[in-house]
Amino acid sequence: MSLQKLAAFLNRDRNTVQKYIDQGMPVVEKADRERGISWVIDSAEAVRWLEERAATKVAEKIGDVRGMSEDEAKAQTAVMKMISASVAAAEDIRMVAKIQDMLDLVRRDYAELRLRLIAIPDTLAGKVDAKISSKIRDVAEEQIKGALKALVADTEADALRKG
Repeated sequence: MSLQKLAAFLNRDRNTVQKYIDQGMPVVEKADRERGISWVIDSAEAVRWLEERAATKVAEKIGDVRGMSEDEAKAQTAVMKMISASVAAAEDIRMVAKIQDMLDLVRRDYAELRLRLIAIPDTLAGKVDAKISSKIRDVAEEQIKGALKALVADTEADALRKG
């Protein structure tokens, strides 16, 4: 399966899947543009890796359960089921959303915003007198670069998600 197809299969952004690969998701064959080779990913292995990764994260958050009594384990399982049900219900009524879904949405909007803003200086320069077009372009570029540096929601949200 290609990187793009896996992203669609997982309902994730292509960049998110690339990040998973960078973090160790197994691949059959890495892409190589120079040789014209595309990504080849075994979707079953990718899903297995994501499940193991999620289980590891949960284990890190709740601690070692090996020394737990059966009653403690049942109580903890009941609490986790209640939390999961609450989160699922909140998602169903659109009271909350998955952080990764929102982060993907913000990233897509930021990418579009950046592309459109970067095009403004050239557009402005082309619409004014040639004598001042260079100055207009420079001023617009300076202002837009400053505005783009102020956009931090995507990086801050990613940092919060990572904990």
